[in-house]
Amino acid sequence: MDEKLGSIIRQNKKIGATFFRKSFISILLILCAFNLFAYDKNRPKIGLVLSGGGARGLAHIGVLRALEEKQIPIDYIAGTSMGAIVGGLYATGMSTDDLEWVVKSIDWDRVFRPTTDRKQQQYSAKQADKNYFVDLELGLSKAGPKSGKGFAGGQHLMLELQRIVGSIKEQNFDEFPIPFRAVATDLNTAEPYILDHGDLAMAMRASMAVPLVFGPVEHQGRLLADGGILNNLPVDVAKEMGADITIAVNISSPLAKVDASSSIISVSYQSVDVALVQNTIQSLALADIVIAPILKDLGASDFVKYEQFISAGINGVMSKSLVLDHLSLSKNDYLTMIDSRNLLIQEIPKLIDFVSFNGNDRTSVERLSRKTKHLIGKPFVTSEIQDLSDEIAVDNDILTVTYKVITNEVNQQGIEFNIKEKSWGPDYLKFGLKVADDFDSNTRISLLARHHRYNINRKGGEWINDFSVGSVLKWRSELNQPLDFADKFFASATLLLSKDSRRFYGNIFNNTEGGNPNNDSEFDVQPTGEYDIKDYNFGLDLGMNITENSEFRAGLWFMDQNVVSVINDSEFETAINRSTGVRFKYGLDTLDKAIYSRSGIDLKTELGFFDDVQWFNFDVFQRFPISDNTAIHLGFQGDFVHNAEDGEVLFAYGGLENFAGYPQHSLLGLNAIVMEVGAFTELDKINLPIFGSPKFIIKGHLGNVWQHHIEFEDMLYGYSAGLSVDVVNTVLFLGSGYTDGGNFRFYLRLGTGF
Repeated sequence: MDEKLGSIIRQNKKIGATFFRKSFISILLILCAFNLFAYDKNRPKIGLVLSGGGARGLAHIGVLRALEEKQIPIDYIAGTSMGAIVGGLYATGMSTDDLEWVVKSIDWDRVFRPTTDRKQQQYSAKQADKNYFVDLELGLSKAGPKSGKGFAGGQHLMLELQRIVGSIKEQNFDEFPIPFRAVATDLNTAEPYILDHGDLAMAMRASMAVPLVFGPVEHQGRLLADGGILNNLPVDVAKEMGADITIAVNISSPLAKVDASSSIISVSYQSVDVALVQNTIQSLALADIVIAPILKDLGASDFVKYEQFISAGINGVMSKSLVLDHLSLSKNDYLTMIDSRNLLIQEIPKLIDFVSFNGNDRTSVERLSRKTKHLIGKPFVTSEIQDLSDEIAVDNDILTVTYKVITNEVNQQGIEFNIKEKSWGPDYLKFGLKVADDFDSNTRISLLARHHRYNINRKGGEWINDFSVGSVLKWRSELNQPLDFADKFFASATLLLSKDSRRFYGNIFNNTEGGNPNNDSEFDVQPTGEYDIKDYNFGLDLGMNITENSEFRAGLWFMDQNVVSVINDSEFETAINRSTGVRFKYGLDTLDKAIYSRSGIDLKTELGFFDDVQWFNFDVFQRFPISDNTAIHLGFQGDFVHNAEDGEVLFAYGGLENFAGYPQHSLLGLNAIVMEVGAFTELDKINLPIFGSPKFIIKGHLGNVWQHHIEFEDMLYGYSAGLSVDVVNTVLFLGSGYTDGGNFRFYLRLGTGF
């Protein structure tokens, strides 16, 4: 009886437990259903409008983070320029933490660099860049001369956007987790152009095509520039998308103060900013809620100060709590809305099955394939694709290289590189300027120009012509022909005609002295004559690009040099006089910048075996960074000549570049040694308009110039020092120098090639 009762009790407990579980689950389902249906889908739709403003646009991240904390839903996003980038990334489903990571991961200096990474350039291109204004390039074609479209082609900006966005399958911006619009300016219709579909990275790039910074973008059959030109705060676009309430975030820079004493540059910038501010004011009147983060002295280029921008954005939202809090959703409603959004899927192949190219009219497929064939069969790695795009874009006939993942007709996945060649080619002109004043009536001025024709044939043959007019009259013409599609080996033919007008000093006409100041303790620093050094050279070389940083070439050359008296009847001979022989040259350049590099080595060496004379010379210096602003400089230069006659000369020293206490070209001889040690530091606490922070440079030197016999006890010591400012390889230097046995001298340098 007891056992039967116990069995009944146990059975009832089991039934009760089952009933309780089922009832509990049913209640949960009812509650979930109630919560789901409780979410008001008919609530007013909120549109977020993000303005442009360069680095100031990073404040948008803080605004988004604060809106999330307040549980304020965002139903639509419209943005311009930097607002389009931040808004576009957020619209794909990225979190604000993701956006902050993006900002940290971008090399902003690289993004705004006007040329490709110097480390990617071949040795010959690195040397040419030292002498010419960066990106001041004219194109020559049948249609006449043309210029480039921006200081930076936008190569690195586009690659960074592609790295971040990836290959998103969804091309309709209405189907994003948050519907999105980017605003650009159609340069041909003078109207805002709304980007609502297509490649997201390209849309963001077009919206940020800031005039004079990035070139415009050819996209969707239009030539597009920065949207801020006509609609910097696109409130109207958000309303057209369906927003009932618009929250506008204005981070654009306020107008500066100009007056009658302002520079022409300041007035020009102000003229552009006036139009942008005016269209922003008109948009502000349309917005329901305006958030204007207080950015104080934070500028449009201060990308490294992202934490301050984000903090300012958060504070900007908090200051508007009274008008924003009524838009907040309950926690459950907000989570329901967030959970309904899915991060957009990126199309990334496991293995790259093929590589193709688009847009390469002048650049041969063989050359491009040679650089990319190693990708086939390998996993897709974004950083490798980026670096390879940069490597391809090093070709100076190419403006930008972008990529996308595509699928072919047999369902294989691969990479398509979009090659955008310069529209202002195929012949190009670059210009340079050299002004050297020693404040002793010896001012040397030369205007430089280079003509460059690329892709003469499928292997990438080039024709280069360098011209100089002024103190140096020169024409140098080189025909360079790669011997393979990898640009590893090449042959070249070079012709050089030049006349260098120089002053000479001291008793240079005594065959036993040769201008050596140590043989004449009272070295005469007054000019004793003016002469023209005339050169005629022709040579055929075979060469090899050992790496992208180094080049070796050897060839048969005919060289003739003579001195023609202009003022002074005395004459003397040079060691090269209608001489034929073999010349070997090796160069290495790993500097991170063309001028004022903080790291790397620059080496040039030459060995000549000619019937009348033989020589060996080298010029090497290395930079060692010791802080973010300071680097140590070590240099060593030498010239050694064999089999020259007494009284002949081959090399000229003196001036700021070596013996700063003597006039330029005043120390003549056949053998020389110069050792240098110094440093330069950037005075970052001084920030000049346009020029930025000046640099202080100081170098000590030890060496001498001899006719035949090198005597180390005759070494001269001295220094040079000065301040320099530079704008993309254009230098303005003012300084002084002294060398034992010479004078204390002042120097001015202006232009390129220093």
